[in-house]
Amino acid sequence: MSLIGCGDDGGDGGEQPIDCATCAPGAACTPGVSTACECGDGFDGDGTIAGSGCVDVDECAAGTDDCVDAGGTCTNTPGGFTCGCAPGYVGDGVTGGTGCTDVDECAAGTDTCLDGAGTCTNTAGGFECGCIAGYEGDGTPTGTGCVDIDECARGTDTCVAGDDGGTCTNIVGAYTCGCDEDNVGNGVPVADGGTGCTEKPTNPRLTIPRRMVNDKTLTLRADILTAIGGKVETSGCFGTLGTVTMTRIADGANIPISITIFDDHIANPADSVRFYHGEGSVSFTLDGGAAVPPGDYRVAVAVGALRASRVVHVLAAPTWRVMPPVLTGADLTWGPHENIRISSHNTEIPAGMTLTIKPGTMIMVDTTGAIEDGTLINVNGQIDASATLARPIHFFSERGPLAMTHAVTGSLSNINSWRGMFFFNNGSSVMKYVVLTGAGNGSIVSHPRPPILNLFGTHNLTVEDAVLVDSTGMMFQSPGTGTYNIRRSLISRVGIGAEFLSSGHTLRIEDTWWSGIGRGPSTPIRYDGDAIHVDGAGSNQMIRGNVIVDVGDDCIDHSNSTFTIENTMIHNCNDKAVSLTNGSITVRNSLIYDAGTGIRGTARVSNSTISAPSPIATVESLQESIVWPQSVSTCTGAVNYSIVGAATDLGCGMGNRSVDPRFANVGQCNYNPAAGSPALTAGPMGGRIGWQGFASW
Repeated sequence: MSLIGCGDDGGDGGEQPIDCATCAPGAACTPGVSTACECGDGFDGDGTIAGSGCVDVDECAAGTDDCVDAGGTCTNTPGGFTCGCAPGYVGDGVTGGTGCTDVDECAAGTDTCLDGAGTCTNTAGGFECGCIAGYEGDGTPTGTGCVDIDECARGTDTCVAGDDGGTCTNIVGAYTCGCDEDNVGNGVPVADGGTGCTEKPTNPRLTIPRRMVNDKTLTLRADILTAIGGKVETSGCFGTLGTVTMTRIADGANIPISITIFDDHIANPADSVRFYHGEGSVSFTLDGGAAVPPGDYRVAVAVGALRASRVVHVLAAPTWRVMPPVLTGADLTWGPHENIRISSHNTEIPAGMTLTIKPGTMIMVDTTGAIEDGTLINVNGQIDASATLARPIHFFSERGPLAMTHAVTGSLSNINSWRGMFFFNNGSSVMKYVVLTGAGNGSIVSHPRPPILNLFGTHNLTVEDAVLVDSTGMMFQSPGTGTYNIRRSLISRVGIGAEFLSSGHTLRIEDTWWSGIGRGPSTPIRYDGDAIHVDGAGSNQMIRGNVIVDVGDDCIDHSNSTFTIENTMIHNCNDKAVSLTNGSITVRNSLIYDAGTGIRGTARVSNSTISAPSPIATVESLQESIVWPQSVSTCTGAVNYSIVGAATDLGCGMGNRSVDPRFANVGQCNYNPAAGSPALTAGPMGGRIGWQGFASW
């Protein structure tokens, strides 16, 4: 309030009443009493018409109100103000009163967000709309709403990749992981705490590339397993046949296929797989070729009551990543699940570099069109081709089945084939679950087959669980002195299996099958094909747990080394089972039969059975073994507790006999002693002698 004096009469020194007519409208004045014009509360000024009058004070703007600061509202009124709360708050808005409290619209249900898929987030004085996890949009009915996200289609799921057996299923607001019908597990990566996807065990066990080009070849391996223990079933000879079929998953339609015939030395029925002691392989093409539409197909192998299958994705005219002549940078990594094409006559992996080939990768190798001069991969560095049973790596020729047929030219090269891989320097290369076919078009180095995997210098090579088939050339050759490990692999339908020619290398061949090797078409031209050739006085060599069968020349050839075979079956050798030139061999728990001759050379034999002409040329020792119906002298070398074929060869050693060992079933390649056989009790402690069989892998 302003009190403005209106004058002094100067009489007694007191204030005199003013003329109220001089006060501004709204100012308080009592005639005859008031000595000044007075502006009321909430106004400011001198209250006079001639002066500043009375002006309303805006307490809200001046900040002199006593409304709450947070969420409160101040409204100016003539001579005063009122307090309240902003929208989204409740209360009287007065400090010291009930103040202003935020309204939680989300809890109250007064929001305008979508129900269900939408989210409401309370904010100070309001709320915000959004979408719950698995949806996208603004969350409002009048806006973009909330739309389910298909994580599977976007690839934002965290399931195991589909090529590795994982499946992603979109559900409303989320997705689930699983495994396809060929796998077990929850489809969540192990690194994320899941069990991943693991191929279901099958019998036969199948090693098969999971992708193929509709006008190229597909090669598979099938292992018949024992009902107990799941080991490879080694009984029988090689007359067991299975069938291979292909159907389209979409409609179950049968897809006609044609088996690739490497040579005709044994007739194969159409669409069949021949098993050698439980191990078989086959290559085939689709009769429709490029007309077969892309998609998922099921390849099944049946043998007797056993059946196994896998899904194979057929590609039509795929896009290839073509490699340059020299591999560097990104070109040193192939896959996973990629289409690689080798087109250069010579492709090089530089020294010090590693080519990494990941599971599921297809490698198609172009031909040069020149005989004895196929496309070659020169490994001056090293290769790490580590795949899996579920997703093998597949090498094949662009010419398909034409490259997988035994040739009869002078060099036995096939002009449609690629050459192979030559390993140099001191690297260490690995090939696991690699399927390699259609190779061997090169110049002759040793016996009349060009080498495919050729090892020079001190380059080391480990080959495991590989399928090396349908190639005219020599699968392994080594003039080098590295360490070579071959395990659980199948080498079949090749010109020559292996020649390890140097002195000073280390060789371990374990649990590997060598079959249908060194044969050829119906022609007299060059059948000289050994399964395995091992050399070198300075070499350290072991052949353990192998099956070597159906070989055009020697099953094992040798020069100048001392080596060992054990737990191995050798039979159906067109020439010698084991041919030794100098050196000697130790034979333990092995079976040799149906060969041109047995062991030519000096041998130490124990717990083995030999049924072949000229069973052992020079016996250094023969212990607890059977030589029948052929014979060896018990007076040459140390011969004890053995059965020999001729009574006239008895006379030396201890516990030797000449008596029919009564093999269980020679016609079915069962050389175990039958019930009541004298071989069951002919040992030094009354135990069994001869071949004991072996536990396969």
